[in-house]
Amino acid sequence: MSAPRVGVIGCTGYAGSECARWLLTHPNVELAMVVARNRAGMPLGKAVPALDGLTALNVEELDYERLSHLDAVLLAMPHGVAKDLAPSLLAAGVPRVLDLSADHRYADGWTYGLVDWNADAIGTSTRIAVPGCFATAIELCLAPFAAARAIRGPIAVQATTGSTGAGVAPSAGTHHPERFANLRAYKVLSHQHIAEIRSTVELLSGEASPPIRFVPHSGPFDRGILATCFIPVDADTNAAALVRAAYEGSPLVRMRDESPEVRHVRGTAFADLAVHQDGDCAVVMCSIDNLGKGAASQAVQCLNLLFGWPHETGLKVPGCTP
Repeated sequence: MSAPRVGVIGCTGYAGSECARWLLTHPNVELAMVVARNRAGMPLGKAVPALDGLTALNVEELDYERLSHLDAVLLAMPHGVAKDLAPSLLAAGVPRVLDLSADHRYADGWTYGLVDWNADAIGTSTRIAVPGCFATAIELCLAPFAAARAIRGPIAVQATTGSTGAGVAPSAGTHHPERFANLRAYKVLSHQHIAEIRSTVELLSGEASPPIRFVPHSGPFDRGILATCFIPVDADTNAAALVRAAYEGSPLVRMRDESPEVRHVRGTAFADLAVHQDGDCAVVMCSIDNLGKGAASQAVQCLNLLFGWPHETGLKVPGCTP
């Protein structure tokens, strides 16, 4: 049987080039087509120099007819763009569409791609909405407690992200020189991922979500997220045991004794978690690469499930640290 042929739309953006990187080294997949709104006709290895020497593909213009002959397409386009592209892809006959933007995370007929908690539904779906980066890190912290109905009040969250989370096009607040040697909060208590996180908590618990008070921070590094969640629990809850049991079957979730570190997950598909507890307060921390587990590698995990493979296939790659 020939390898499934997969395409990436938005291959020159940060998340899209990460999708291409993972697919080019995937043992079971052929990256067969890459599409971008600009640089059409340019070799992918020139458009994304890190991929030079790994592929002879050229960047192509959007062609629904050609895309319809693929087995799956990953949409790595800015928020607001995929909502128009996805229906056209499906109408053209693309059998599996995975959207990395926020456009379909609440849409009817789309499956939420939080792999470690929704694997069965993902494996039987044809339309996957890949979770947001902050949402992934925070939901991995909260999910074991939501599923066990162990949350006893409002949740407080602080999380810091790198500059690539804002995409390729810089703005005054996201441009890396503005972030370097600096740390600041933004969208305090109003980040768009709060609704996504609340929805996951409610789905897993079957109850209304408690308030989630989230303060995101802009970090002076290019990629990675470290989230710290303060979860009220009963004082006799063994928070560490609860989290370890929840992820014992998740090969890309690693438990740490102390604080997870962004550098240990950089360029990987791993999520590193640690749990500390003081009586009725559980502190759960998670580090992920916002372009990896927070975007591209989680999309590839979903793709693995769609084709019936273990979801870590092609993704157990170590980070690169000094």
